[in-house]
Amino acid sequence: MSKNSSNKYISVFIPTFNGEQYLTEVIETILYQKLPTGYELELLVIDSGSTDKTLEILASYKPRLTMLQIPNAEFSHGGTRQRAAKMAKGEFILFLSQDATPYSDRWLINMIEPFYLNERVGCVFGRQIPRPNAAPTIKREVAGVFGGLGAADIISIHRDKSLVDKQSISSINGFFSDVNSAARRSLLVGPVPFRDVNYAEDQALAEDMLKHGYFKAYTPQGSVWHSNGYTAKQYFHRKFDEYIGLQESVGINLLPSRRSLLLGWIKPTIADWKFIDRDREYTTKSKIVWFIEAPFYNMAEKAGRYFALKNISNSNVRNKMSLEHKNRN
Repeated sequence: MSKNSSNKYISVFIPTFNGEQYLTEVIETILYQKLPTGYELELLVIDSGSTDKTLEILASYKPRLTMLQIPNAEFSHGGTRQRAAKMAKGEFILFLSQDATPYSDRWLINMIEPFYLNERVGCVFGRQIPRPNAAPTIKREVAGVFGGLGAADIISIHRDKSLVDKQSISSINGFFSDVNSAARRSLLVGPVPFRDVNYAEDQALAEDMLKHGYFKAYTPQGSVWHSNGYTAKQYFHRKFDEYIGLQESVGINLLPSRRSLLLGWIKPTIADWKFIDRDREYTTKSKIVWFIEAPFYNMAEKAGRYFALKNISNSNVRNKMSLEHKNRN
């Protein structure tokens, strides 16, 4: 980052915790991004107690990034990102996870392009491309989610009310992910901050942007390589946390289904087997491994969802009984 500053910055923020696997790759691709004329790059990192080589890697880039270390107990997905927004100097802040590698040296430009389309665009999310060696259940999920959001060269603008007569739009796409996202700093430190929540902070931010009359955008050319390398057991915990977080952050209201728990894994497993058979990125050996493990990933997904929703349902019943008892007294 040059000291010949124009005082105009674009900030990139990465929260880290034991992220040594992809961290060097991620930082290198960020530092060599093309920038708009008149702007400089600010790279911010907040580490929450890494014990692997993450701190060593970050120290090697210290002149080119700003790092803050916090105790792990102080970390929350929403609160830590809001802390970074307050630290940042950039007009725009781009958020990446520690294992999301920008696809090209135009990632940054492609991510901020929607802000130039309309001043009401408050937040943006980009495409995620699954890594070639990802578990098929995860790889198929990532490819399916982003493949369903539109053509690979079209920026989509999402709003919750008609621009013509302000009528609510009931079919709005509520998806948003800050694995790869951007926001106007003036909104984050002003009317639309991140909520201080432990999970689904990205979905909550998008919801708040829309409620305040701003738009969210999807830019598929702002792509990153990303897919979580979970084991089936870790995938269970991820899905459990995901549904608990969605309830706490954006009020998702679903009921647990025993039928889905017992039988719901069969159809997606068959889809995984077909996906594995077609996928040319897997070796023959890895295809055999994934054929065997695919059922366990899908059982884990259904179990994580079921027990999270059961937990939520039981909590709601307890809260209702407590309220009724309070009202009787």
